[in-house]
Amino acid sequence: MTTIHISIIVYKGSPLDYSQYRHTALWLRFADGSPPLLVHVVGPSGGFEFESRESSKPWESQRYANIVDVGALTVAATSAQTVRALRSVPINNRDRESDCQKWVEDALKRFKNAGHLSTESYDKGVDGMVDAIAEAEDAEE
Repeated sequence: MTTIHISIIVYKGSPLDYSQYRHTALWLRFADGSPPLLVHVVGPSGGFEFESRESSKPWESQRYANIVDVGALTVAATSAQTVRALRSVPINNRDRESDCQKWVEDALKRFKNAGHLSTESYDKGVDGMVDAIAEAEDAEE
């Protein structure tokens, strides 16, 4: 069991860097030295799938836009337990409005509702993610 620190990684949109195309992921770091993990949903709209992979420097991606500090979970856990909890966050592939941004918010909300993430950390993370997404170029009117 170890302390787990969460950040949100925001990547530039593709093919255009508009806010609706920005990709978000959770970046987990473990106090016990376990490899950091990038956890997110990937794929086309309506076909998202859960993915977890090691990532020690997510800012080295050419698409990296921003990192948002969320904070530490209030309970100790293993990396496997944390990934299992995140894998259980529903992916709503029936709703075309649902995306990786909504999944990240839902994952943080699930930790908050379980008492594993403070309301302050949840608010800081979601507000920071919204701000980082809004930094994208706006579509020309």
